[in-house]
Amino acid sequence: MKKLPKTLWVILFSFSTILTACVSQTPHESNNLPPKENALQPKEVDRTSSMLLNEMLGWAEKGMVKDCPFNALDSTMEQVKSEWGEPDTVDTAGFGFYAAYNKKNIVIGYNTGGEIFDVRSYANELKDISDQMVVKTLGQPAEVKDNNNENIYVYEVKQDIQLKIIILKNSKTIDHVSVFHPNRAKSTTDYILDIKGISNKLSDSAWTSMQKWRKSIVLFSKNHENVYINGPNFKKVALTFDDGPDQVITPAIINILATHNVKGNFFFLGSRIKEHPDVVKDAFNQGNLVLSHSYNHVVLTKLGKEAVRKEIQDTGEAIKSVIGKEPAILRTPYGDTNAQVAAISKQEGYSIVLWSIDTLDWSQKEAQNIVNNVIANVRNGDIILMHSDSDKVETKKALPLLIDELQKRNFEIVDLEDLLNIKAYQ
Repeated sequence: MKKLPKTLWVILFSFSTILTACVSQTPHESNNLPPKENALQPKEVDRTSSMLLNEMLGWAEKGMVKDCPFNALDSTMEQVKSEWGEPDTVDTAGFGFYAAYNKKNIVIGYNTGGEIFDVRSYANELKDISDQMVVKTLGQPAEVKDNNNENIYVYEVKQDIQLKIIILKNSKTIDHVSVFHPNRAKSTTDYILDIKGISNKLSDSAWTSMQKWRKSIVLFSKNHENVYINGPNFKKVALTFDDGPDQVITPAIINILATHNVKGNFFFLGSRIKEHPDVVKDAFNQGNLVLSHSYNHVVLTKLGKEAVRKEIQDTGEAIKSVIGKEPAILRTPYGDTNAQVAAISKQEGYSIVLWSIDTLDWSQKEAQNIVNNVIANVRNGDIILMHSDSDKVETKKALPLLIDELQKRNFEIVDLEDLLNIKAYQ
């Protein structure tokens, strides 16, 4: 066999070298390159996230968040300022004030007495943890609250302590975490209003009886943590409507609220819900709260324990059958409430929310009188009582005027979940 010329060997060797280089750079081979030294693999990311979440849960059991020595059990804002100095900003919300320490990624919630009831962490290491990893590690939350661009996962850590994990809807990752003491937030609030509202159409005896009830129920609320007369001392009020639904007035009120971009609170009777489920669903879909006013509008204080429980449970089931959620707020018919009713309500997962302004739209029905009853008396945190059953034509007329007057006075009109910082649904 003849030897190949030297020049041909050179050409073949060069071609082989080029071919080898090309093959070594194909996508198939490049996918098999070893990972960068500092890149975490998915399993390592999950393990790290799980460790952080469990660590966070451990801190929450102490009423704390990581990297903050103060807690929501017995710390005070005076202690915070003594150690950390003045906060960068202070905002008002819920039951109190929120002080931000930006460099520490910590926000402290405290009440008018300076007692801390909320500690929040905005630590960067939490921000890559997904909602799926939260549930995988901590289990399903006791409640998920829809709050505009966020979902709030609420975990009951221990008695009087909640761990709230705030998930951004767009990224489905943690924005911040909150360790919250709901009872401490309320129990230290001494802002409880007298009930206002008059009518010249009531007899002297009826007025005297109403005044007596008002004083007694305000005193009662001070001694029962799940009974509310009003909200905190901020420029917010809530509009509430009893005795619906019907097919005329309730839909009209829903439309007025929507036109003014305002949320209302409807205390519906269970016995009427099955007659007007479309109205109930519309109220809910428009962003209003659908809440319980008992099933038969009977005086609960005159019933036995199981009868009270049945009134609450039957209404809750009726509402859930329409909107898919059971309410967690009850307004007792006529406002009549005693220790037994409060205790059973609490056992069933309900707060009792009454009112601090009675428009008396069932007595002095003229629209202008309804508006005057509110505007002459309105204060920070007022809960305003009206009705939405079929004969409340003047209430419907009064509502847009009332909304305009409140907004002129710079009152923010909110729902009860926002005003009282309590859950609206189970």
